[in-house]
Amino acid sequence: MIVPEASYQVRVSGVIPDEVLAELRDLTVSVEPPETVLHGSLPDQSAVVGLISRIHGLGLRLIEVRRLPAEEGPEIQPGPSL
Repeated sequence: MIVPEASYQVRVSGVIPDEVLAELRDLTVSVEPPETVLHGSLPDQSAVVGLISRIHGLGLRLIEVRRLPAEEGPEIQPGPSL
C-alpha cells in the first residue's frame, strides 16, 4: 500500500540553530516565540520519524507533531433547484 505524501506541522521549543535549518530547507520555518514551527510535506512515515530523531538528537524539546488535513478543493455550491 502506497501512502501519499502528507503535510505536517512540527513545533519545537526555542530556536533551531541556523546550521540545522540549512538541512531543513524543504520545510517552511517560522519563529513564534518561544517556539519554532516547521511546516511542510514529508514523503512517508520514516521521514517523519527521521525528523523527530534529528530534533531529539540535537537536544531540542519537541512540543508537537501534527499531520495537517489534506487540502480540499473549493466547495461547489449547489445550483438553484428546479
